[in-house]
Amino acid sequence: MKKNFILALLLLFLASSLFAQTKTTVFGNLGVENVNISIVNTQYGTSTDAKGHYELPLFDRTEAVNLYYSCIGYQDTVVSLTPKQLQRDSINVSIRMRKMSYDLQEVGVSAYSDFYRSGTNRNIADIAFLDGKIYLLENKPNTSSMVVLDTEGVVQAHKDFDQLFEKLHIDAFNDLILVGQDSCLQVYLDEKQGVLPVSTFSRDDYRNKLLKIVCEYNGANIVKTIVHDRGLYWLKFNHGKSQDFFYVMKGVPDAKPQYLCSFIDTLGYRACQSAWMKIQNEYHQAMAENFTLESNYVENDNGKGESIVSKSIKKAERGSPGIDLINEGTWDGNLVRLAETPTLLGMIQWYCSMLAKKECQVVPLKVNGLLQFADLDNREIVEIGPDFKIAKRQPLKITSGEKQFQNEFLTDKATGKTYGLFVDNGMNHLGIYDPEAGTVGMGQKASKKIFPRVFKVHGGYAYSVFFDSGSNRGVISRMKIE
Repeated sequence: MKKNFILALLLLFLASSLFAQTKTTVFGNLGVENVNISIVNTQYGTSTDAKGHYELPLFDRTEAVNLYYSCIGYQDTVVSLTPKQLQRDSINVSIRMRKMSYDLQEVGVSAYSDFYRSGTNRNIADIAFLDGKIYLLENKPNTSSMVVLDTEGVVQAHKDFDQLFEKLHIDAFNDLILVGQDSCLQVYLDEKQGVLPVSTFSRDDYRNKLLKIVCEYNGANIVKTIVHDRGLYWLKFNHGKSQDFFYVMKGVPDAKPQYLCSFIDTLGYRACQSAWMKIQNEYHQAMAENFTLESNYVENDNGKGESIVSKSIKKAERGSPGIDLINEGTWDGNLVRLAETPTLLGMIQWYCSMLAKKECQVVPLKVNGLLQFADLDNREIVEIGPDFKIAKRQPLKITSGEKQFQNEFLTDKATGKTYGLFVDNGMNHLGIYDPEAGTVGMGQKASKKIFPRVFKVHGGYAYSVFFDSGSNRGVISRMKIE
């Protein structure tokens, strides 16, 4: 028994040591309170305290990290950390936040000729294009507004809502939907240029029905499986790294889905699974340390020694009031319920915001009357014939900018062209995709500033959404795609 106990302690120590070797902490003093520090285009981050200090744990040392520093009244700053720098146990990043010059800001606005600027104290959460109109979702802390523009940026309509929405979605039937955390709202633009609500439905209905249909092909709806995602901090099937596609014939009563093809991001799955195993080990260790084994003794009848008559688990004075939910079989998949220690909270935030946030990247494309699936994770193009069988497979070749490619395709529905997204030193670039050759390479610069919050293409233009922290407004700029 003693040998087993010592072995268990040794294993726990080794697990802790291995985990410690995969973590580094970025810290510093910015001299300004409430500066937001985040990894670019993620929700993972922290903010400075009253004295301007901050700490941000990072749980992956194998890839470069871009840290984004922003604060109202100060210029945004980006600091890049290389994998070599991330090998240290801690990294001091202390920079001087530069105050925004409002006079210079106004000159900059004129020079940039921004396509659109929101009202004060609003950010632009999303942008969508439908029937020759541009739809914007503008947000305040607890409410949202929809603004409708023409193609020259002139406001055509405006509608306020008494709840907060996160993004805009145009489904396969060209219906415009505002997506919130718990509910969704379908709207349309009437003949008098008024934004009118049509129907409200749950977020589950949005995920399980509307998102399933990806396009129409050869008399059938192409549908995909939906990972049941109840929120950012819930464990997904295969960590969201697999995707199955089916087809359902239209106009056929009680037509059942027929299998089409499947995809899986093997490397992404392995990275997520490794992180998930570390979370489980850390959780089991934390819960084991919160309990002690208490033995009850009684004196033997012969007066020689004592015997154990019972054993019980006693809660330690320190630690959480819960039990090991995974071992008990009562855990429901909510990762927040496992965040028993600051270390676990950091590991879970990293897993959710960095590793598992982006699902399997498979883009359906309509090309010359055929259907293509671009498997961006595995760099493969799968072509489906009119008989709904795989007609051809070919590699997806990145002819230039391999390191800058973001594993993302953007399709301009107005022109029918598809572009690959590349980022070089924070600046977005676009490259045209050749569906016949299966090639894409980094092309022209398509953004006027680094790291836009939202980036989309339509009608031969690239639209970038930013937040101007100096004037506290959302800004849209656009560039012509040559």
